[in-house]
Amino acid sequence: MKRTVIANGTVAAPYGVFRAHVVIEGERVVALADDDGALTGADEVVDADGLHVLPGAVDPHVHYEDLGHAEREDYATGTMAAAAGGITTIVEHPLTIPLPITAQAFAEKRDRVRELAVVDFGLWGALTRPSLPEIPGEWREGARGFKAFMPFSEPEYPNVDDAELLAGMEIVAGLDGLVLVHAENDAMMRANHARLQADGRRDPLAHHEGRPPLVEEEAVHRAIFLAQQAGVRLQVVHVSSPVSAELVAGAKARAQRVTMEVCSHHLLLDLDDLVRLGPYGRCAPALRDRALVERLWDHVLSGNADCLISDHAPYTREEKEPGWEDIFAAPLGLQNIQETVPAVLSEALHVRGMPLDAFVRFASTNAARIVGLFPRKGTILPGSDADIVLWDLDAEWTVDSASQQFSKNPWSPFDGRTVRGRVVRTLVRGETVYVDGEIRVEPGHGRFLPGAGALVPAAAS
Repeated sequence: MKRTVIANGTVAAPYGVFRAHVVIEGERVVALADDDGALTGADEVVDADGLHVLPGAVDPHVHYEDLGHAEREDYATGTMAAAAGGITTIVEHPLTIPLPITAQAFAEKRDRVRELAVVDFGLWGALTRPSLPEIPGEWREGARGFKAFMPFSEPEYPNVDDAELLAGMEIVAGLDGLVLVHAENDAMMRANHARLQADGRRDPLAHHEGRPPLVEEEAVHRAIFLAQQAGVRLQVVHVSSPVSAELVAGAKARAQRVTMEVCSHHLLLDLDDLVRLGPYGRCAPALRDRALVERLWDHVLSGNADCLISDHAPYTREEKEPGWEDIFAAPLGLQNIQETVPAVLSEALHVRGMPLDAFVRFASTNAARIVGLFPRKGTILPGSDADIVLWDLDAEWTVDSASQQFSKNPWSPFDGRTVRGRVVRTLVRGETVYVDGEIRVEPGHGRFLPGAGALVPAAAS
């Protein structure tokens, strides 16, 4: 079994920051040591002097579009971009074609990802009207939880009404599973869009006015109430409004099992950026004004915002470009998985003074807990997977997607942004996946991480 030592670095874990050698045997961490005797017998020594050694980030909200739209991104290019951005575990959402709304379709998708991923991965199952009877089957195939849309999403993936959402929540509660909800009020959104389009509005700000904070806030309130009635664990995805975050905080104070995630773009971009980016800034929920962004940061710094996500949703430039003439013609989604963790780390640590161990919890540990992977993922402890990222926290660089991204169609809403903090090396289960701007493993290195109800043996995953 290969013995690797990451030597002389500063370990930043959820429980503290300290100097140590990290000793790895095979795929797992076996020790953290402060004496050079730990280097004895090492097959490989990675010198981390001057660097910080963090657990790999866990991103529980990723869309790769493969199957069905591999021209946008596939599981190889998308997970390469994740590794280059310090992400070692992703959980992908069910917006792929054919949509995984049956157990068979879920299993086919799982097996496709196995062939291509270079980081470890889990998959969310579908909570839609046609998939309700399939939820137990998807659970047995390894789904880590189930995603529902309250607003319209795709014709093949119908959004749920309140009765359907409650029914799905009750099924998942019986499995002791997790429900993830995209919370926006569909009726309000449709009425807003009809009014704006009748008025001839096609500009970028019309997108925000069609999906104002109230559209999200009302739906978050309703989702929390329905989850309480069903007795199910709830993850409110991509929270963009501080009012929504306050609703989550209130539920937590009542001991309800509710968590929330926040996107990099909702923390780093605002309405001025929506105007500048046009179709390349169209996402759901919409970007918010600067005052709301600042208040959302309060929830990150206080710890109420549980985890950082990319909500990576790639599209080709050909698909996005029509949005310059009509913002509603551009598909919803931003391409950002490679920049998410470095860009938010730069802002959080160097601008807002977030402690490094708190950032580790926000980018890694909390998500691992939410999706049921801690302490295998999300920390550096004996017995944990050796998912480790070496960072130069003081290195400054400028986002240039054309020369840096591994994504199939490079572009980023963060292009031109100066970032302080750079990924030097990424290891997944003890193997260097990314270093010096290169991917060092073949597609298929990533391992499937089945959920608690899986009948798939762990060794076969």
